[in-house]
Amino acid sequence: MKLLALNLKSEVPKTASVSFWPFVDICAIGLFAMLFGSNYVVAPGIRIDLPRSNHVQTIVSDRLHVMSVDEIGGVEQIIFEDRILNLESLSRMLELRGEVRENVTLLVRLDAAVSAQTFTSIFEIAEAAGYDTIQWATENRLIEASPLGDSKG
Repeated sequence: MKLLALNLKSEVPKTASVSFWPFVDICAIGLFAMLFGSNYVVAPGIRIDLPRSNHVQTIVSDRLHVMSVDEIGGVEQIIFEDRILNLESLSRMLELRGEVRENVTLLVRLDAAVSAQTFTSIFEIAEAAGYDTIQWATENRLIEASPLGDSKG
């Protein structure tokens, strides 16, 4: 066996080569994930005749204003038009806003812990602001029960 003094080719590591097929696999998996995860339908010739209506659709927010009244930390808070208000600020806001258009309904969602005085005050303020139709809705709070059967609250 003949030894070379400087056998550099055997000492140099081989360059790493990246195969092309893993990239093809990843692209195929991505394509299938996109197609199966979307609502795309591969049927370009199907025509669907949707029913027609003579009625003009109106946006619900134009006909229905929603107000939420909750008791948080012992304080009653009114949430209306993305603002947290109390009775005085609600009255001022409705006065500054002006008259309410016709056929607009105010839906007041009340927490069970809201007092009757607050409830009637909101109705009086809303009637003074020009709401003809005022509806209210309530929600029951979930009562947590202890393992011993005693109710908290």
